[in-house]
Amino acid sequence: MIVNEGQNIVFKELEKKDMEILERWYGMSDCFGYATGFKNFSDIRKKLKQPIIPSSLSFMIYNGLIEKPIGFIYGYIKNLDMTVVLWINIFIIDPAFQNRGFGTNAINKLLDMVHEEYGAITCIVSVSQRNEKGLSFWRKVGFSHDPDLEQSLHQFGTSQVAIMKRILK
Repeated sequence: MIVNEGQNIVFKELEKKDMEILERWYGMSDCFGYATGFKNFSDIRKKLKQPIIPSSLSFMIYNGLIEKPIGFIYGYIKNLDMTVVLWINIFIIDPAFQNRGFGTNAINKLLDMVHEEYGAITCIVSVSQRNEKGLSFWRKVGFSHDPDLEQSLHQFGTSQVAIMKRILK
């Protein structure tokens, strides 16, 4: 088993040619249904074609050694009451590259980038409570369950979702 040590993760801005691979990943609902929220890719395509707002993050994740896209990450940054919050909405790693450290290294690289730019941050992800693999991954990369935030979101109709949080000071 080859394990990526982190030096080979490259983030690239989303390009038109990337839409085809994203659509393929979205079609793999058995693998990525929980990561994509079982949404139709046409809805995501529209969102990704909108002008990029400064607070959003949208990257293809590449394996730098083979210069091949291996994943995608989408999120945004908000400043709430003097606290910088990074909310990760979509995180996908191609099945051929899962369980080899690429996802862990991609998340750590993203957190390092945001932390370097903004200082202390809180990173939040929502994960379906049925997505054991996803919950396990987020725990492995240092996130913990936040029942208080989860409860407050349930008031807005969000249910059966675990809210995971990691604070970087």
